[in-house]
Amino acid sequence: MKRIIEHSEEIMACTISFLMALLFGFNSPLHPWVISDSGVDSSVFKTIALMMEHGYMPYKDSFDHKGPLLYLLNWGGDRISHYIGIWIIEIFCISIAFYMLYKISRLVCGIASSIITSLSAVSLLFIYYDGGNLVEEYAMPCIAVGVYYFLDYLLNNVISKRRLLLSGLCCGFVLMLRPNMISIWLVYCTVISLILILKKEIKEWTRFVIWFSLGLFISIAPIVVWLLIKHDLYYCIQDYIIFNMRYSSVDGERVLFSSKWKAFVKFFNTTIYMVSFFCMIFHLKEKIVLNISYIIYLVLTIMLMVMSGMEYNHYGMILIPAVVYPLGLMFRDIEKIIDENIRKAVMLITSLYILSMVIVPSWINTIEEIAVVYEDKSENHIWDVTNSVVNMVTDLTDEGDKISVYGNWDIVYVLSDRVHATRYSYQFPIGNVSPEIKAEYMQDLQKEMPKVIVISPLGNYYDENIQSFLNRNKYTCVYTSDNDEFESCAMLFYKQ
Repeated sequence: MKRIIEHSEEIMACTISFLMALLFGFNSPLHPWVISDSGVDSSVFKTIALMMEHGYMPYKDSFDHKGPLLYLLNWGGDRISHYIGIWIIEIFCISIAFYMLYKISRLVCGIASSIITSLSAVSLLFIYYDGGNLVEEYAMPCIAVGVYYFLDYLLNNVISKRRLLLSGLCCGFVLMLRPNMISIWLVYCTVISLILILKKEIKEWTRFVIWFSLGLFISIAPIVVWLLIKHDLYYCIQDYIIFNMRYSSVDGERVLFSSKWKAFVKFFNTTIYMVSFFCMIFHLKEKIVLNISYIIYLVLTIMLMVMSGMEYNHYGMILIPAVVYPLGLMFRDIEKIIDENIRKAVMLITSLYILSMVIVPSWINTIEEIAVVYEDKSENHIWDVTNSVVNMVTDLTDEGDKISVYGNWDIVYVLSDRVHATRYSYQFPIGNVSPEIKAEYMQDLQKEMPKVIVISPLGNYYDENIQSFLNRNKYTCVYTSDNDEFESCAMLFYKQ
């Protein structure tokens, strides 16, 4: 009982974080009461998990350019429950992230202030979530752990072998998701190394390096060994590293500095982030090494995010752990006001403003939809066109048959439980980055000749390449979602 009382704040924080994660989970199309179409990217990851269930490997047998941990998480989700199992893993990760946001806040301010601070940061998740099951979502708790450990060391000199090991583990996990999200480790491993070396504490620095590296090794080595055993490491390097380098440097508008600058400004231009940035500027002289390096971390995070010149909302999820500490400093300054009446008034006005303008509007839409979601939970929320195509695929093919979807609409594979022909479950936008992908896809399609080819309705994919292939090989169109607009409708072609 004594231990429970001593840790009552942490127990409450864990419990509330989990409950809030459950509440936020209503925003996911994979919520057990919702079960609607998963997002475009999410469907790709779920398709690779489906391929793994059938004995295939990511990269070698199913192209994508994210880290291997993402596919293992989706495969694990399917082990829990087909289609919606990954939602449970999402809730677990979001719970940890919420809890760590509160812990970061508590390093600099009181309980009430930490609640407001962490909720303010969480409000960004409503903007950046994008349907979930995305790499940033799984990186978020790892980044939050990294932020907490580095800050606790630089503020309070708290460090241990376990923390160093866990920090290395978290860094390794993020590297196995997407490498441009490790800015917290790039900045603070460098800063702490410089501090210790300049102080000539080489023994301490060596200890840090050993335990951090051990954590890094433990998180990465099993995945590398798995890829090696399955003869997939070469393909992983080609798809995850080489292709992504091309993705960030491909010719076209998005490689221009103007595109990167536009994306940078988009993520900088949110109230929470700007307040956080200028809070750090205001506190610059207070702990000069920590706060200058934190500003570098804030800026570097966005710079690495927008390397590709793209502005996808979900990139912004990794900013959420970054903004908590600066917001906490703002509330700490309010807590330090000597005059009690002024302190209470300023705290009340600030808290009410943030609650009414930032926090409550984010959550209220979710809360008011719960009753409707519950009442409609027995209904089928999958898009009618998706249902029609999936039903036709299952009618026209057997379980062992391969199909192909032209475009980017991988949910068809997932819901029909059919593996894909060729190495490419989708061809766009990857075919624009690497034109040889389109050529390889068409060559393999000619060799494998799947019974069914589906044209995605999520873009103008019914182009000359696929039309020529279908006509040449005498495929019959047996379904269109719109008889008047072939260029942007779902189409299903069958070969007897």
